[in-house]
Amino acid sequence: MEYENNNWMDRLKHWAEVWPDKLVFKEAGKEGLTYLQFYRQVCTVANGLLRHFNGKMPEAPIAVAVDRDVQSLVSLFGVCAAGGWYVPMDSALPAGRAQLLLSVCSPAVLLYATEKEPFPQSDVPKLFIDTAEDCSVNEFPTREETLPMFGIFTSGSTGIPKLVVKDGRGIRKFIETYCNTFSLTSEEVFGNQIPFYFDASTKDIFATVYLGATTVIFPQQVLSFPMQLVQMLKEERVSTFVCVPSIMSIAARFEVFSAVTPDALNHVLFVGERMPVRHLNYWRMALPHVRFVNLYGSTEVAGNSCFYVIDRDFGEEEVLPIGRAFDTAQLFLLDESGIPAEEGEICVAGDGLALGYYKDEEKTNAAFQTVSFDSFCGRIYHSGDYGRINERGEYICIARKDAQIKHMGHRIELGDIEVCASALDYVEECCCLYAAVAEKIVLFCACEEENRRRLRKDLSGKLPKYMLPHDYVCFPELPHNRNGKLDRAGLLQEWIKINTQ
Repeated sequence: MEYENNNWMDRLKHWAEVWPDKLVFKEAGKEGLTYLQFYRQVCTVANGLLRHFNGKMPEAPIAVAVDRDVQSLVSLFGVCAAGGWYVPMDSALPAGRAQLLLSVCSPAVLLYATEKEPFPQSDVPKLFIDTAEDCSVNEFPTREETLPMFGIFTSGSTGIPKLVVKDGRGIRKFIETYCNTFSLTSEEVFGNQIPFYFDASTKDIFATVYLGATTVIFPQQVLSFPMQLVQMLKEERVSTFVCVPSIMSIAARFEVFSAVTPDALNHVLFVGERMPVRHLNYWRMALPHVRFVNLYGSTEVAGNSCFYVIDRDFGEEEVLPIGRAFDTAQLFLLDESGIPAEEGEICVAGDGLALGYYKDEEKTNAAFQTVSFDSFCGRIYHSGDYGRINERGEYICIARKDAQIKHMGHRIELGDIEVCASALDYVEECCCLYAAVAEKIVLFCACEEENRRRLRKDLSGKLPKYMLPHDYVCFPELPHNRNGKLDRAGLLQEWIKINTQ
């Protein structure tokens, strides 16, 4: 089927005609919506929006309060169908944080899918559309693919979040490439663990509609109970699972596959953090039939830039490659003067680059630049990650720019310390941070308090003296955010608060 300008609605309409009774999105353990039901509800939301705006969608975004449910996806697609662009926001945000995000994106309206009004303290106009009221289907306006399709918030170095704006062309081209690269089909059942206000969730959402597949949405609380998570993977017959490495690490620590085997699982793709090899090896041994893929990318690029299909064994102190670029991207390693080098900052070019940061020309111009070197001339994104190419021709992400420090005249990669600590069998999880205000390297570990001295002794045999952390903090378990990633910022802030008073 060929795409037209309003491509995702064309896809939905097509599958609603071909497979009207096939499930498209469902919450784990619940009935969900078929393609026909979902399409008609999306049309209802689009109709309601067009009525609200007198037939023409505004240039400003539509903020959408989202939960872990199908109705949130109805709202997101409804905005696109009406010819607008959306910004998903966690409906459980504290009032202060919600107000900050709303002030950054200045939406025309806040759309919500439940009768309980979100963020009641905000003065942004709110709109509730009851999808049971009107199921008429209209011809909706087309929207050029080069215009904004959605925006995703990412962290800002000043504490002010940045809104990354993406166009329809970039996400379409990536989803096509993503599905073709891994030979995904309409038979896929995606297990969605990543919240809809995080960029990584778009792979599940749009690959489902592109293929005519099905996605099962896992409840947020299951992430804290790995046995329940794996049980759901089995019961829902999930074939493709995209998750953050922290989730896989928790499951490995609890040895979940000794009790449950998700036998329908074919693909496990992990993204967003460095994957500890020790925990990956547990998954590989337990599920030898599964293809494991290390994905690499940034919110500023549609989907992902790189992928590496795990095709060999790795030692516990090795770093997994990020592999090679997807067909939608080009990668360059640039030195400090902006010249291609064997090792340097990872910069990305290609169809998937975001349009920039909403209403922030200064930050956009700093991160997205037009360059010319060798045979390339075009726009690139500076990722802030440092990388190199190994002897196999695979890209390796060494560390974040802000994880590379200069201390006592030495250049130190904090990620190297994490790799060594993660390989210790009594360390369940760890992260290494630099407290600049105190000029100290701090290692946070999920392990018994009695192992603090043992940590220093063991790392002394693996690292040069200048790389050894100045402080070791042990917890029964490390805190994670709602996406399942380690809460690095919270850990550092708490350490600074306690140790610099």
